[in-house]
Amino acid sequence: MLFPKTLSISGNMPFAQNELARCLAAMSGAEIRPDGYPFAILADQTEGEGYRVEVTEQRTVIQADSPRAAVYGVYGLLERLGAQFLAEDCEILPQITDWEPMCFSSRPNFAYRDLYWRGALDGRFALQCRLNSARADIAPEMGGKVSFYRYSHTFEELVPPEKWFDSHPEYFSLVNGKRRREHSQLCLTNPDVLELCIEGVCRWMREHPECRIFSVAQNDWYGYCECEHCQAIDRREESHAGALLAFVNAVADAVRDEFPDNRIHTFAYLYSRKAPRFLRPRENVIVRLCSIECCQSHPMGACRQAIDGIDVENNAADGFALSGQAFTDDLADWAKIAPHLYLWDYTTNFSNYLQPFPNWHVMGENLRLFRRLGVEGVLEQGNYSPGKTSAFAPLRIYLLSRLLWNADADTDELIRTFVRGYYGPEAETGVLQCLSLMEGAASQNHMGIYDMPDAPYLEETLLIRADAALADALRRTADPIRRERLERERLSFEYVQLARLSLDAPGRNERIDAFAERLSRLGVTELFERRELAGSLRCMKESRFTRQRDDVPYRCYRL
Repeated sequence: MLFPKTLSISGNMPFAQNELARCLAAMSGAEIRPDGYPFAILADQTEGEGYRVEVTEQRTVIQADSPRAAVYGVYGLLERLGAQFLAEDCEILPQITDWEPMCFSSRPNFAYRDLYWRGALDGRFALQCRLNSARADIAPEMGGKVSFYRYSHTFEELVPPEKWFDSHPEYFSLVNGKRRREHSQLCLTNPDVLELCIEGVCRWMREHPECRIFSVAQNDWYGYCECEHCQAIDRREESHAGALLAFVNAVADAVRDEFPDNRIHTFAYLYSRKAPRFLRPRENVIVRLCSIECCQSHPMGACRQAIDGIDVENNAADGFALSGQAFTDDLADWAKIAPHLYLWDYTTNFSNYLQPFPNWHVMGENLRLFRRLGVEGVLEQGNYSPGKTSAFAPLRIYLLSRLLWNADADTDELIRTFVRGYYGPEAETGVLQCLSLMEGAASQNHMGIYDMPDAPYLEETLLIRADAALADALRRTADPIRRERLERERLSFEYVQLARLSLDAPGRNERIDAFAERLSRLGVTELFERRELAGSLRCMKESRFTRQRDDVPYRCYRL
């Protein structure tokens, strides 16, 4: 049937109505009038995110579980009509002249879907990706988001060492026989520490009624308490999650009466990853398991290799070794006991943001595993630096967002759709060849989030071939926006090749200077996680494989 020339859009979700009107006007040239073909957007007021769309000759109805689901339904209909929402800088709205009756519905595989990638934080694009990310700029009038308060590490904020250590060192973890001020955790069996944390969390809840999840979580390093009482719990539970979960449960019990709808969020991370033997999380506790040690080039269910000796602050780790207690063992154990299990997954190289990180098909396999075990929510952490990115970050954002909604989506088809739309049909063959070459090499090795430029899957001949495929794609592309996107992806191969040069290679520093100019022109502001760019470039000049980076200044910024 012909697409109508006039449209009438009604409902109870203004943002969804405005988005539908904006896109349909651009796609069809139709005029919005009260007497036009009727679109009705009907949003219930539940916590659900499912929607149903029915198109007939007489009218179109989008029925949604919630205001945010109504927005998802609008974008779902637009995509059925040919629209593509590929990246924050790439919305494709093709012209339409006719359409067909249709009826379809959809709901997400995971209740909480978060991409901690800078390119996924724009509110409109996050909704186009069907995300409800805590850090995305999704205003209440746009449908809102999952609202955390301090969803990360909070022990230092709840009991600051600078305030309490001098007078009460017993509040902090005992490590090797000494109470530790720096890089400390809390003594989780000290009753005063528990009282301080309960007071702090109750204050947060009173001051932030818009939030429903509040984090009570270990600091981002090791240093668990070895005092007699903490150790007794850990020995009984056969895990350092023992004292932690007993403490978090006590906080959850204390706040439940005043705040029955709120939840306490904590980590199973580094030393606390293993599930306790007897303790069980309370109903109002969310346990978030973190996969930081996992091999990233193979599905988690098929690989028991893990990196060890992780230095989170310096983005460094030891090599891979066979793990007796694999991540999937811990995942299955937590799934049996946690009423609300979330995942914090890692999807970039944090030591070298530009370095290729080719595991496109692994991500879907992992998400299907999480879904099968009943995981409720997933955060995929990536490159959140303020500037532009390389290593095919926009593709990864697109893939992850679609797979978080539907883990059964066809990864190959998603990749082809993105590449054709974002880089252009002329570049499709070269980009796909590059992706295939790199992923094939990575699959023959173990890949971690702190790998350096001498990683074995970054073989020199392979890098040359993959970059040549991108160079060919660039030669075939005339559009200046698409050319810039391809140039930015080529930075990944240039970075690795420069970092691998011997320090006495002729013209090495001059080549790094030219590389720095390209970074500036293409908007890249960070090479290593939270490290200043000037210092990182100096590190490239002074250290082969950029290993000696201790003196690169740290960048402090909040999202």
